[in-house]
Amino acid sequence: MKKALVLLHGFGEDSTIWGGFVPFMQKDYFLILPDYARLSHLKSIDDYADFVHEKIQEKGFENCVIIGHSMGGYIALAFAEKYPKMVAGLGLFHSTAYEDSEEKKAARVKNAEFILKNGTELFIKTSTPNLYAESFVKHNPEVIERHIEYASQFPAEALAAGMLAMRNRPDRRHVLKSLRCNVMFIIGEKDKSVSPEDAKSQIMMPKFFSSSILDNVGHMGMIEEPEDCLKFVGKFLLKC
Repeated sequence: MKKALVLLHGFGEDSTIWGGFVPFMQKDYFLILPDYARLSHLKSIDDYADFVHEKIQEKGFENCVIIGHSMGGYIALAFAEKYPKMVAGLGLFHSTAYEDSEEKKAARVKNAEFILKNGTELFIKTSTPNLYAESFVKHNPEVIERHIEYASQFPAEALAAGMLAMRNRPDRRHVLKSLRCNVMFIIGEKDKSVSPEDAKSQIMMPKFFSSSILDNVGHMGMIEEPEDCLKFVGKFLLKC
């Protein structure tokens, strides 16, 4: 029986963000791609973790490797804290165990209010280009347009709920330190969403770790440098 590999998408995207990985990963792993971009009833990162747990149980798996992008990484850490025996490996893809700074917490509240007042499309048009390195945006406008087009369809209530869940999440560095499985970090030097300094400072917290620091990547390595990311994830999975 194939091992389970859970891929968790980030905020302002859905499970299709992993589309470039699926053809390669599904050969050796049973892929579970929970989609919560359109759900508004989940109010905390722990709620999202429980939702993911349900999806894994529905497939009949007792353990898995779980990789989360951005908000998905926050969910993966909450999952590891609540269900540590189920985690055979954990990956933080442009994500962090640190909680938000007070400044960022205030910005999250303002963003949630903006989304509910003005709708999804205007927020997505404004925020999406900042997820990518400036050079990538300049040379790949069609990629940014596609991202904006599909993400603009998400319900405002779902986006606002996700925004506030991220704002209220606790620091989970203790989870990284307690893990005894392999932990992967993918970090973008040009990331405007997760501080590269914070991301790099957590690399050595787990006992077993591997990291890839991408010099010319923002927050979307699976799209900005898909081949390098895919190779690195593949090597990580072999360790798990």
